[in-house]
Amino acid sequence: MRLTTRFGYLFRNMNVREGLFNMRRDVSRMRGTNIWFFIMYGLLFDTASSLWRPFALPFLNRLGGTEFHITLLNSLPGAVAAIVLLPGAWLFRRFANQKKATALFILVSRALILALALIPALPAFIRPMLFVVMLGLMNCPDALSQTSLQSLLGNIFNGNTRGQAIALRTKFGQAIIPVVSIITGLVITFVPRTEEQRMLLYQIFFVIAFCVGVLEVMMFNRIKTEDTHSVPVPAGQKGLFRIIRTDKRFRAFFIPAIFFVFTWQAGWPLFAIHQVRTLQSTELWFAIYALASGVSAFLSGGFWQKWLRKYGNSMIFVVSGFLLAANTALAPFVGSVYMMAVLSIFTGISAIGINTALLNGVLEATPDDNRMMYLAFYNTVVNISLFIAPFFAHTLYSWRGNANALFIVSALRAFSTGVIWWVHRKKNRQLSNN
Repeated sequence: MRLTTRFGYLFRNMNVREGLFNMRRDVSRMRGTNIWFFIMYGLLFDTASSLWRPFALPFLNRLGGTEFHITLLNSLPGAVAAIVLLPGAWLFRRFANQKKATALFILVSRALILALALIPALPAFIRPMLFVVMLGLMNCPDALSQTSLQSLLGNIFNGNTRGQAIALRTKFGQAIIPVVSIITGLVITFVPRTEEQRMLLYQIFFVIAFCVGVLEVMMFNRIKTEDTHSVPVPAGQKGLFRIIRTDKRFRAFFIPAIFFVFTWQAGWPLFAIHQVRTLQSTELWFAIYALASGVSAFLSGGFWQKWLRKYGNSMIFVVSGFLLAANTALAPFVGSVYMMAVLSIFTGISAIGINTALLNGVLEATPDDNRMMYLAFYNTVVNISLFIAPFFAHTLYSWRGNANALFIVSALRAFSTGVIWWVHRKKNRQLSNN
């Protein structure tokens, strides 16, 4: 089947009625199981995030942030995570109960959201940089808790169930994200009459996000896990790197995936600059972008689930990667917020495919023994890429302007997707020869 035919198959298989029917069926079947608690945890996680993350850019803009602050906003979390992940993973292996330690780090991260509510009360000259630094520090407990959660998923669910759990958690999350985002955006846009009242609303939403985060931790604790603290680890980091370096299965996934992730991350600040500076997008329009992206991601969730079972992660990468590259190439031609909302539809379709393939792919590529350390290594490199990619994008922006920078990133995304396609074909050829 040709790639263009598969793109056509994607759009023919998205319809509202089927998506809603499958959602209702899935809910009744999974209630009370580990998958159910995992989905509920994910919904609370997405709700807490949707109360403030889609509006981080306009909030930074209102604080007086510049293009450099926008770049740093995308880059600093990666630097923090890259520093703490590997030492943190070794620390996690010393905890008697990995699940409780994960819950504690989730709670610390949500407490930092509460601290963001204090920023508007501080002197104006330090607000933009302090906001950026706080978000960077927040990624320390976030990165550790999410890496530990990925490791726990490998123990909680087997191969088939794991792919189903990840796909369902992503699909249900994409249903709640646009609802929360659009309500928040409408309130921030139309309720306040002054800038001071708008800042007060931001503070209120930060507090609400913290409260939802507490509920998130409570739901996470209801997931039943086996004791995982007794799994042996290599004697040192050199031993770990030697094992990973000689693991052909992990390497075959890791190298093309990181190449792709770098090109994906490089586009984020360029899109943000285009939305904030060129299109002058308000909080309401950021909510509409999230709505368009979330609804399309939800409706395409069933399609990606079928492809995950039928074709595997590599083909999801290929289709969603080329779609993402096409979105990036079209972005410079988007001259209004209405057109950006339409483009967000296709962004949502491709993003859910990429996220599903990345998470399920790394869990398939890592062995049961030392999975936590493999994931820590993988996420460390991802976050090093996250630190470098926005500065790479900012360099392109300074050199060629935002439109040309987007064209270059689009070409790199297409090329990296082609590498994934080549690796996929090579692997299939080797399997057929054996």
